Amino acid sequence: MTWTDERVDELSKLWASGYSASVIGRMLGVSKNAVVGKAHRMRLESRPSPIRRDQRTPARRRVPMPVQTLPRRPVVAPPPPPPRWTVQRRADGPSCLWPIGDPAETDFHFCGAQAVEGKPYCPDHCARAYITRHRSETEAA
Repeated sequence: MTWTDERVDELSKLWASGYSASVIGRMLGVSKNAVVGKAHRMRLESRPSPIRRDQRTPARRRVPMPVQTLPRRPVVAPPPPPPRWTVQRRADGPSCLWPIGDPAETDFHFCGAQAVEGKPYCPDHCARAYITRHRSETEAA
């Protein structure tokens, strides 16, 4: 929407006549906010607020809420973080990473035996971790 000279003149006349911004907007085919913005930029006389201040209900006095004091709880230190387990490397190659025990317990550890090349576990734990199928089973499937 562009404000042509004719529309600006019409806005000035309607504004001076006392029409509301929404009525002027409907007459000119624009929004109420477009009318208010253009009137502001043109520095037309400002209008009194349509909200009647004298008829409003008086504001209620705010009463501060009483502050409740709760009994203090004793400060308890947070539990220590779980231990970080390190993986020991063997001098003759990688070690088995099969977990033994509960990681939350102090006696938790990894197997540590010599790992099979290219695998993370020793031969015993590889046998438990990896299931190999015989050729006859795969052909039957």
